[in-house]
Amino acid sequence: MNCRKVYRYICDNLDEKLDSPRCRQIRRHLDGCPECQEYLKSIKLTVKLYRAAPPPQIPAATHNRLMKVLNLELGKHGTPARKGSRACR
Repeated sequence: MNCRKVYRYICDNLDEKLDSPRCRQIRRHLDGCPECQEYLKSIKLTVKLYRAAPPPQIPAATHNRLMKVLNLELGKHGTPARKGSRACR
């Protein structure tokens, strides 16, 4: 697997429990590629910082307009669900 493919599918490696053939290829590539190791570390740090930050306080009307523009709708649990989205595979 090359760096370009690792960059494309790196989110598969964020959950260490995944054991698909692609995840194994990503892990093998990461073992020998310092650049991709740094890329993964930066993604993990970004997620960590995002989770630690307080949620933004925006007016409900602004939020609703934003969701409409982004073509999102709220699911049963109040979380955004993209129409026609695909998980990283």
